[in-house]
Amino acid sequence: MDFNEYQLRAESFAIYEERLYPVVSLIIESAELADLYVKPLLRGDAVDIERKQVISEAGDVLWNLAVFLKREGIRLEDVAKENIKKLTKRVQNGTIQGSGHDR
Repeated sequence: MDFNEYQLRAESFAIYEERLYPVVSLIIESAELADLYVKPLLRGDAVDIERKQVISEAGDVLWNLAVFLKREGIRLEDVAKENIKKLTKRVQNGTIQGSGHDR
């Protein structure tokens, strides 16, 4: 499945009234994904993080991003392409490890 097909199919599950729902949910789901790694790290736990949990939380992040972008008239494929262009430029400029927007 490619990005555009995913985005179209993902939107069919978007049942909400608040326009910003996927933005707020994106924040929450991103935190849940990060939490899989951060809590064990901070506690010093030696735990194996289950691949299934990572895929589940990453899928929630992807869904919210895809639906938000679709509703804004932006194709997920275009975001991915532009991101690769930006990263390539940063590598070429030697600024891939910099910080902020001025790279």
